[in-house]
Amino acid sequence: MQETVGHISQPGESLQQSPFILTMNIINTITHIMLGGVAFGAIYFANLIIEPNEVKQHIYCCVIGYVILMAQAILAMNPYNSWSNILLHQDKKICHWVMQILGSIIALAGGIIQITNRNIIRHFSTAHGVLGLIAMILTVLSLVGGVFNIYSSRLRLNVTLVRICHMTLGCLVIITAFLALCLAFHIVYRAVMGNANATLLIALTVLSLY
Repeated sequence: MQETVGHISQPGESLQQSPFILTMNIINTITHIMLGGVAFGAIYFANLIIEPNEVKQHIYCCVIGYVILMAQAILAMNPYNSWSNILLHQDKKICHWVMQILGSIIALAGGIIQITNRNIIRHFSTAHGVLGLIAMILTVLSLVGGVFNIYSSRLRLNVTLVRICHMTLGCLVIITAFLALCLAFHIVYRAVMGNANATLLIALTVLSLY
């Protein structure tokens, strides 16, 4: 057990890591780079928009909420994550809760901004709007599931079942939100920034899910 713990937490032992651990560390690093590229591309595009301000706010909130905070909240529990693997498990859980709650609130705010400032019927006639609504609903359910996950033992619930449901909801939230982002890149970003840039960001968005 001591060898395993030291194997993960001791930076000086990086040369002694198994090929599997080294591969997982590389994949995790690449995931961070891709997420950073997606966030940068979306925020850069938002800065080019002059009017309406609601669209800029929608992009800022959804990108910060889903791509930055909520994605990092999931990665925080990954044993191969670069910034959280030195933390104790309890500290990882606290980081996960804080980023998940903040990300959910900011992302929901971004969705509400878009809904309240556009024609609802027209907005939800698009695939992007429908997926965005589904992502918002799943985000709320994920927050509720997180509360049940925290207090499952006190409420005498099946801890394993609650945890599986919570993780499943979390994955569905990210998948749905990222698919909505891909559609935004395809429809709006492509028309302004060109095919090559839009295709690149769609590819980065899809690959970062893996």
